[in-house]
Amino acid sequence: MDVVSVIIPTLNEKEAVEDVIDDIPKERLQEKGYEVELVAVDGGSSDGTLEILNKSEIKVLHSDEGKAEGVREGLKNVNGDLIFLIDGDGSYACKKIPIMLEELEKGSEMVLGSRLEGDISNGAMPTKNKIGNRILTWLANRLYGTDISDLCTGLRGFRCDGLNPEEIPGDGFEIEAGLHAVFSEKDISEVSIDYRERKGESKLVTFDGFRIAFRLLREKF
Repeated sequence: MDVVSVIIPTLNEKEAVEDVIDDIPKERLQEKGYEVELVAVDGGSSDGTLEILNKSEIKVLHSDEGKAEGVREGLKNVNGDLIFLIDGDGSYACKKIPIMLEELEKGSEMVLGSRLEGDISNGAMPTKNKIGNRILTWLANRLYGTDISDLCTGLRGFRCDGLNPEEIPGDGFEIEAGLHAVFSEKDISEVSIDYRERKGESKLVTFDGFRIAFRLLREKF
């Protein structure tokens, strides 16, 4: 049986992570003929997140070197060739994962859950974040010849066949730019998703936007 692996990077997500795990449509994926593997990669939570994870039916890994390294650690320790990444802050509705999976089944190498093409709840994405994301997405499209609407989405799926996690560039929140660089010459599709206000404090700061832009430029040139 083919395996779909869902990786959830976490860092102080006690208010949301249990709901995120419960929200993953495991039964629908199983009905499609897949075994579902759930993996959380914790970045050193100190708020009780680990206690919640350890009580749930999910494999827990540890990496305290930022989101990007956490994603790489997760990829090294999963069994699926079809991978989904979802942030652990509760802002991403998981109900579209089966539809995103269908895009991979049809031949896409990576599928993005696009917030900009879906429904964004009031207060979920501050104006500065929306503008910053649009600028970064425009830059990614211009540099790499792609046509996407949401570079920085925290919900995406991709094929892991032959992918070396250590070859995905980037640190911290640059991981989305690193994945875009890796998959830019392959078939990328998008599915509109709902985006809700996150639970808990955001870890993203303005300077992260400049780092993401620099990563896009660095990997291109």
